[in-house]
This record gives sequence, C-alpha cells and structure tokens, in this order.
Amino acid sequence: MARDTSAMSDVCFVGLRLRLETRSGHRPEPVELNALARRGATEVTAWSVHNAVVPPEPGTPPPPPVKTPVPEPAAGSLAAAFAEVERRVGREEPHALVATHGFIEKTLVWEQRPYCPRLASCPLLDVMALAAIVQPTATPLGFDARLRLAGIEIPPDRSLSWDTDAMMRLFHTVVSAGVAAGRWSSLEDLVRAAGSVPPPIEPEFMPELPVDVQESLFD
Repeated sequence: MARDTSAMSDVCFVGLRLRLETRSGHRPEPVELNALARRGATEVTAWSVHNAVVPPEPGTPPPPPVKTPVPEPAAGSLAAAFAEVERRVGREEPHALVATHGFIEKTLVWEQRPYCPRLASCPLLDVMALAAIVQPTATPLGFDARLRLAGIEIPPDRSLSWDTDAMMRLFHTVVSAGVAAGRWSSLEDLVRAAGSVPPPIEPEFMPELPVDVQESLFD
C-alpha cells in the first residue's frame, strides 16, 4: 500500500443483510435491505438504513446496462435502496462490507454499482469465515448456531434489522478475539483471512475521492 489508512479503528464497517423471496422458475429477488455501519470493531452504530424493495414482476426482462449520466433509480427499487446506503458512505475514511458468506451481497452490490460505486469498491468480509478461524468446530455451523455460540440470544420475533445488528455483534466478538490472539490487526489482515476485493469500478461511475482514501488494498 502507498499509505496506511486501514488500521481497524479508522475503518467504517458496513453490515449488509438482505431478505430474499423466490418465485417459481426465477432467481431469488431482494424484498428488504438493511445496512448498519460501525466505526472500528466497536458496537457503536454510526448510521443505519432500512428499505423495503419492490421486486420486478416475473418475466420482466433485465434492465439494459446503465450509462452515464446515471439516471435516478425508480422508487422502491433495489437500485434506490443501494443509492440510499451510498449516500451514507463517507469519502474521508476507508469502508468495508460485512456479510454472512457474502456471495449474494457481493453479486447484487456489483450489479448495482452505478448507483453505489463507493460501496461497490469496498472489500467484503465474511463474518462466518472469520468466526470459524477464531473458534473452529468439528462441523460447519450456520448463522444461528454461531450466534448462540457467541452468547447472542435469538428472539422469537426476529427482524432483518435485528439480524444485521446480531451479525455485527458477532463480527465485533470474533474480530476482538482475533486481535487478542494476534491473528490480525488491520483491515488488510481481515481481508487476507476471510475477505475479497472487487475489481476496479468503471471511472465514469466513480466519484472523485481523496487520493489516500479507498486505495487498493494490495499493490
């Protein structure tokens, strides 16, 4: 890296959860999005976003590729939900996405990158893989089992917002345990352990950023 801006206390970690619905013969579509940001590996919330999403009707053709200037997203669309998250992503500090496994989140964020280019440029951390490093088990554990192992009680009336908060509490627990054990001390360490870095965003979608913010994690 050209400059060290990625000490964990400097990073805004953005937890992202989606609720999907599956219609016969079609891929699962998001119907709800929740994002929760915490600065450093703390339990203090910096901001949160919650939006219902109106999925496209079955048989709707995929939208054409977005060109610049990027049009306003349709109200209630997934693009509009990600655009609202994007408005909270600051330009003066590095960010990282946090998800459980993260394949769906990574795919959808990338597809919507014209509306959330800073968000789509963030590395993504898999909290489940981090938890397995800190506390390995004989067989893989699901999200709920990991929460219980971390001492997080699951309410009977859980919501997506609760799930996002619980995921970030789990993230705080496993990151703190890894720091104490000397496993990691920076964002780069977390990415190497259980993360991924997206390809560069097309320049026409990317806003101007200070030169020392959101640099590539690895030269």
